[in-house]
Amino acid sequence: MKKVVKSYYLHIITWTTLFLLPFIGYLYEPNKINELKLYFVKTHFLNIVFLATVFYLNINYIAPKYFFEKRRFKFTTFIFLGLGIYIFINYLIMKFNPVGEMKRFEEQNIIFIRLVIRKKSEQSEESVMKLSEILRYILYEVEGSKVQFSREIEHLRNFIELQTLRLPIEGNVVFKVDENINNFLIEPLLFIHFVENAFKYGIDSKNAPDIVFEFQKIPTGIIFHSRNKILLQKTNIQNEGIGLTNIQRRLELLYPDKHELTINSTEEYFEVNLILNNYICFN
Repeated sequence: MKKVVKSYYLHIITWTTLFLLPFIGYLYEPNKINELKLYFVKTHFLNIVFLATVFYLNINYIAPKYFFEKRRFKFTTFIFLGLGIYIFINYLIMKFNPVGEMKRFEEQNIIFIRLVIRKKSEQSEESVMKLSEILRYILYEVEGSKVQFSREIEHLRNFIELQTLRLPIEGNVVFKVDENINNFLIEPLLFIHFVENAFKYGIDSKNAPDIVFEFQKIPTGIIFHSRNKILLQKTNIQNEGIGLTNIQRRLELLYPDKHELTINSTEEYFEVNLILNNYICFN
């Protein structure tokens, strides 16, 4: 009886461990747990339940009745049937998961907004078009490990132009890209944090902004320069520090010993210089 109880607990521990494996990384980076999606937990749980069901059906019924009784054709048929059901279930989950629904909802709303707003000002329609391009890039083009530098530049340009459309007071907003920079592959969304912060703290309702973004080619690679006049004081230093720490950690993981990040802050201006050295062959 004791052996049966021990075996029972061993099975529970085994399947619980398999369920918890994808979440172990959050023990080292607890701040990222907010990024965990509920649909992923549900999907993973359903997969574990399905695999456990197939496992116990196999060892308690299918294998003894068909495999060991030399009815292996039927045994193989059951195995492939189970595999097909597993693939089909995952297909349905991926097809109807919340992310897919969110993508379809966003696309439908973008098209709908275009048809309403098109009758209004040209500036409103331009805003929606820029937003559409930004969402399309984030949702569909940054899923891989790297993107073309030209697409990253286009994404930044769309974001910057969208931000300038909502400026309460006209001012100096500059975006320069050295024509000598060739196209190459780069990790996506490396610079957007600095661009967002420049607009976040470089705009208010009383003063003209002074914001500059620039990409230059240098002998060792490229350099990104961001400079903005500080018009809005930071209200949450802790969150800002976490964001900057995450960017620094990402750079260290993706480009170890191949980048140099320098940040300078005064009472009037905030500056960022990020150098990415020649880590790949340019096209």
